[in-house]
Amino acid sequence: MSDKLSQTLTTFRGTAILLNIVIGAGLLTLPGLAIKEAGSNAIYSWLICALAAAPLLAVFVILGRQYPDAGGVAAYAQRALGTFGRRSAAFLLLGAVIFGLPSIALTGGHYLASVFPGSAFFYGTMLLIGSVIPNFFSGDRAGKVMAFLASGVLVSIMAFLLIGLFSMDPNTTTFAGKAIDWSRAFEPFTMLFFAFTGWEIGAGIAEEFVNPRRDFPLSMGLSFVIVTGLYLAVAFVASRSDLNGHWEAPFVVFVGPVLGSYGATGVALIAAIIVFANLAGAIWGVSRLIFSLGRDAILPKALAVTQNGTPLRAIAITFVALLSVLFFYRTGTLSLEAMIGIAGQNFLILYGLAAVSLFVLAKKIPIRLLSASVVAVVIGLLSLQGLKLIYPIGLIGIAACIDFLSYSPTQPTNPPVPDQ
Repeated sequence: MSDKLSQTLTTFRGTAILLNIVIGAGLLTLPGLAIKEAGSNAIYSWLICALAAAPLLAVFVILGRQYPDAGGVAAYAQRALGTFGRRSAAFLLLGAVIFGLPSIALTGGHYLASVFPGSAFFYGTMLLIGSVIPNFFSGDRAGKVMAFLASGVLVSIMAFLLIGLFSMDPNTTTFAGKAIDWSRAFEPFTMLFFAFTGWEIGAGIAEEFVNPRRDFPLSMGLSFVIVTGLYLAVAFVASRSDLNGHWEAPFVVFVGPVLGSYGATGVALIAAIIVFANLAGAIWGVSRLIFSLGRDAILPKALAVTQNGTPLRAIAITFVALLSVLFFYRTGTLSLEAMIGIAGQNFLILYGLAAVSLFVLAKKIPIRLLSASVVAVVIGLLSLQGLKLIYPIGLIGIAACIDFLSYSPTQPTNPPVPDQ
């Protein structure tokens, strides 16, 4: 037993884990929903989201390269804002994933339930149980499993895209030759932005790279390029397909003309693989955050124990929490839409908090300007949320109360900051 994580990740394995974290259920549904909402401007909606996400990703690359820590955003916030910043970031992130990950499991469950006997809850629960298993492996073995899953997901998506390209009607288009309506292009921004979240969870794996200063930025950059390319490719094929009545499942339309009735079954199975990989990667990142919080005594220290470099207890508590939310959904207490909305909002705030942390820690003017611009964008988007902000404000309030009650003037609030 120890409180150290294994440093086994390379650029390839790190990229695989990040792809598993980021590529999720959104890829299966959002391209169609974007066209339903923005019409011929949907392709530009994806471009807007990609451009907005790029500086946010740069914030995490800079922070992760300089301060590789399993705590991710929470660790960065502590360096910049003290224990209050760390607790706020930790509670916001945990408050997001505890609803976001079960919603992803349920999305996969709905795909499977559409072609096989059984309920979405049953299949979602099975996907969650299965996805936690690779996380119990040693760091090296788990990295290999994640790389295998990422390869399978990419191959499957590319296969469906190629089928869609060959089967789409060349006379059907929703954007070519039409003027851009930028107001409509911005309409699905908040919804599509959910597809560009995940890197804030992935920031927690930086500590496990063999060479974090080199490999972590490469993995973040490669994963962003691959993800953006896939999103734009799927959006293009969707724009050239007749999705009327199938907005939530565009892949079914892609493969229908070629695979017929087998297409729906194939899409459901691929959806399950994507969700499985997404959950496995996200549980990896979340468990590392819980491990880090236990190591720093923000959560019970019993969670900061590893075996062969794997934080087994942190993984177990993550799984139990996610499974509990699934059962709340089963009772009708929570809806799928509410769960996704809560998660997306918290993730956006975390991007802003990471940017604030970088602004405080950075010494160079260009980096401070980058972080300030990100903060401005996040504030602008949050101003549109209204009463939905009650939940994250409540989490920050709890963090403030705990920080006040545990404050000790004899203890430093910030760890030493290495030279930049």
